[in-house]
Parts: sequence; structure tokens; C-alpha cells
Amino acid sequence: MDVMLIREEVIRAAEDYKYLLNRGYNQKSALDFVTSRYMLTPTERALLLRCVHRDDEAFAIRRKITDSIEGMELIIDGYNTLLTLVSVFEGRNVYLCDDCIIRDLRSSYIKDFSSPLIIKAINELASFVKTLRPKRVVVVLDKNVSWSGRHSEVIRNTVPEFEVKLAKKADIEVIASLGIISSSDFVILSRAKYVFDVAGRIIANRFRGKIVRFDRVVCKEPCRIL
Repeated sequence: MDVMLIREEVIRAAEDYKYLLNRGYNQKSALDFVTSRYMLTPTERALLLRCVHRDDEAFAIRRKITDSIEGMELIIDGYNTLLTLVSVFEGRNVYLCDDCIIRDLRSSYIKDFSSPLIIKAINELASFVKTLRPKRVVVVLDKNVSWSGRHSEVIRNTVPEFEVKLAKKADIEVIASLGIISSSDFVILSRAKYVFDVAGRIIANRFRGKIVRFDRVVCKEPCRIL
């Protein structure tokens, strides 16, 4: 999708925000400044927060992205990955960010994991991951999310071959794993050893028209979409 559908003010805000981050300015202070200067909406502010990072941090994540998980252990940040897919199924756009990870701008969870869109997301995830032939797949859910126990049952019943873990702190559980990590959480990716963006790959393969190439706004080297 053409990035020029984004307001010119948002593009200028992203450029200024990137400039300030690269020069060591505090993230919140820099974001507050450009939000105020360009009168960004909460959604536009969220776009910058999720998709614009210091160049060295963004390229550190790019270097971790692997093209294959065959024979490897895949650790999936469950809510993060599934809800990115659901956003596309709901007709929302997603954004290719400066670290070459695809992110949505959803701000809330879905409680009803028996909804058709969640089941569709689980099935899409399972179908795609099986083609990659990993040795083992672990889906990690945050135990503190309402109805997480029920959510884990839905995933297990839909895809029995996936192992599902409920963790008090899902981000720590994912980071501590020794496998290849699928998430769009920047903190998790920053501490991962290897990264494979499962949701992003599915969207690029089947719903490419929903991807806004925001990387072309804030990157010297645009991302390669497989």
C-alpha cells in the first residue's frame, strides 16, 4: 500500500523523531515533542512509537532475522502474533517498520478466542508454520490476560501439535527461550538471538495489499519483503 496515504505531517514527524533518537534524545521526550509540533492523533503517535527506532537498534534486529526455521525450535509470542493477523482480517492496515518487522496498531486484546477471526488466525498460523518444518513450536501466552487459560485451551484444541505455555511474564519467558522468536515486540526482539516474523510472513504472502511501506519513509535501506 502506498505510504503517501499517510498525512504529510506524520511523515515529517517520523523524520524528525528518527533524527532526535539518533542523536540520543530520550524516546518519550522526542515523541512528545513531535506529537505536539505536528498535532498527531493517538493512532499516529502509536505508529511512530512502534515503527521508528534508532538506526543502530533497528539494524541490530534486521541482522537477527532468519529466512528458515526448518529443524529449529520456534517460540511464538502468542497474543502479539495472533492479534496482528486478526487486525488484517478485520480490514486494518499493518506497517512495515524500520527494523523490517510488520506491526499493527491495535491497542487492546480480544477476550473471545472462540470468535471466527481468532480461529481463522490460529489456523492460518498453524498452516503456514507447518510448511516451515520446525522441530518444535511453543506458543507463549501472558497468564495475566483475562481468560488466558481458556485461550490456551482453544489453541491446543485447534492445533494439538503446538505446545502452549502460560507465563506470568510472557516477554521474559519468550526472551529466555533458546529458539527462534516470533514477535513484533521491540524489547523482545532487541534481546532475541534469532527472529522470524511469522505474522509478517503470512501477511506478506497473502495480504500484501494491507502493508503500508513505512520503512520507505524512515529507512536509508528499505526492507526486502519475501
